[in-house]
Amino acid sequence: MPSPSVAATQIVSISTALVAAGGIATLSLFDIPELQSQPASRSLPSIQWLFSRGSHIFPQAAALSSAGFAYLAYNALPASSRPVLERIQHGDVPGYLAAAVLTISIAPWTTGVMVPTNFRLMEINQNKGGARSQKSREVADSIPDKDAAGQFSDLSAPQEKTPEGMSQSEEEEVQSLLDKFNKLNVVRAVLMAVGGVVGLYTALG
Repeated sequence: MPSPSVAATQIVSISTALVAAGGIATLSLFDIPELQSQPASRSLPSIQWLFSRGSHIFPQAAALSSAGFAYLAYNALPASSRPVLERIQHGDVPGYLAAAVLTISIAPWTTGVMVPTNFRLMEINQNKGGARSQKSREVADSIPDKDAAGQFSDLSAPQEKTPEGMSQSEEEEVQSLLDKFNKLNVVRAVLMAVGGVVGLYTALG
């Protein structure tokens, strides 16, 4: 029977990973297909709004769950005089370590693989007068060349559409970028989900 602290860490780490995986998967299953059915002038402000909201939730969720799994791995180390590299091969340690690596791996995947696609979508949005949110647009209109609406305090809805329209080539580029983001995002959801499942399997084992 695990101690209260270990049980609490198991619950928080596993539930955080699985809930975050579901939230990430929702982007690919529902949000992006819905945005792809709209003109780019409407989808771009919404996708930048989603990027902003997601950046406040998913990195923190990955860090929290990974830290929890790392603690569980450390706690599961057998008491022994043997080298650490030998001890981590026994018991629940490998499972928790794998869960920790899988959940935190969405960070390098996002920054190293997904960011160029995300930044290009945001660049097109901003070039067409789009903003991160309604409040962000209002601030930019009242204070030229300045986006003063704080990301963490800004709870306003997405901007309805960009002031400027899109050419046919821009529409096609946005559709292609959204499709690429969708596929890359699926990988991110799978990494987080597998990490949560591995952690759950290890806890129940």
